[in-house]
Amino acid sequence: MLPRPVGSPTCLLVITILLSLLLDPAFLLTQGHQDLPSVEPNSSLNVKFDPKKMQLTWDCKENTTSGHCVMTHKEKGQIKKQMKRCQCTFQDNSLHGGVTLTVEVYVNQRPISETLVYTNPGKEGTAAQNFSCLVYNADFMNCTWAKGHAAPDDVQYFLYIRNSTRKGERECPHYLTDAGTNVGCHLQDLSGLTSYNYFLVNGTSRETGIQFFDSILLLKEIERYSPPHNITVNCNESHCLVRWEKPRTRKNWSNREFQYQLDIWRRSNSGHSENQLIVVSGDSENRYNFPSPEPRGTQMVKIRTADARRAHWGDWSQPIQFGSEEPESSLVLVYVLVVLGTLAGGLACGCLFKRFLGSHSLFPPIPRIRDKLKDDHQIDHQAVLCPPATRFHSEPRADLRLKPPRLPLPGPLRT
Repeated sequence: MLPRPVGSPTCLLVITILLSLLLDPAFLLTQGHQDLPSVEPNSSLNVKFDPKKMQLTWDCKENTTSGHCVMTHKEKGQIKKQMKRCQCTFQDNSLHGGVTLTVEVYVNQRPISETLVYTNPGKEGTAAQNFSCLVYNADFMNCTWAKGHAAPDDVQYFLYIRNSTRKGERECPHYLTDAGTNVGCHLQDLSGLTSYNYFLVNGTSRETGIQFFDSILLLKEIERYSPPHNITVNCNESHCLVRWEKPRTRKNWSNREFQYQLDIWRRSNSGHSENQLIVVSGDSENRYNFPSPEPRGTQMVKIRTADARRAHWGDWSQPIQFGSEEPESSLVLVYVLVVLGTLAGGLACGCLFKRFLGSHSLFPPIPRIRDKLKDDHQIDHQAVLCPPATRFHSEPRADLRLKPPRLPLPGPLRT
């Protein structure tokens, strides 16, 4: 049999199939590298952080598709935000303890990450400490702090307050000083402050750098409420009803945002109740009804206020008096009269009894007039029954004393 020529159709078909199997994967791999161009692994995003705006920014790369940011806080843990136009904006957080900020973006479908560590500059222990604020009388606020234990003698602190909108920042208008160092602030105007605000205390010194202290405070949590208004007490024969109005606060809260504590005591006590204090919810329509039957005497009541979620009690109101002194004084008078009457009656009975005994010993009873015939007849019978000597010795001596001393004894019987 003759061999087939090399250029036969069958041979060409086999060669075409083999070439397609060998060349097709290489072709696809080449196309893949053309669609995903390489990116330098050490490319920098140039991350920057603005603490006033709480904003994290970086340089936008071409073909950046998506990304997110992470703030690692020592107290709150990780806080994540989605990227918007190559930046992330966080809510206000305290930064004096330092935070770690991380940016993760996708450029040409490949992830790129960069980390920025934000620290508190200055010498350790120089920042203000024991910072606190208190809102009172609805319109005033006091903030106080102490000098850092490592702060130099020439340190000076300054307080700045920024509301949650970040549109207004103001410095303390009236500082409270101690030996020339600002250790507090008094504000008489709270307008412009929002529900929560950012407080920053930084410092300066010629000797060393001073660390800052910052805090986020909710005004509702640091407000100490005033006593309630228009406290009244109305009583009937068996009960008393106490009414009051909610105090004036920085914002007009509903009744359920309050709780009240009542102290009720008798005026004769030492100015406070011996019983447990009474807690009344704001849902009770600002009233308290309690049993107090007549006569009740003079009583006192005072009330103080706190937030419904936190028992941070404010100042007591002025005591309100109710009841009357007449029932109490009349009862005392009755008791005194009863005691005096008992004593007087006892003394009178004692005097009468003593006089009765004395009258029997000094004035013996007067004997009755004797009937001579009848008495002689009785004596005759007694003489027959017993001799005279026996009769006289058997009779009690008391009977002898009762006989009249001057009457003659009966004579002998006549025969």
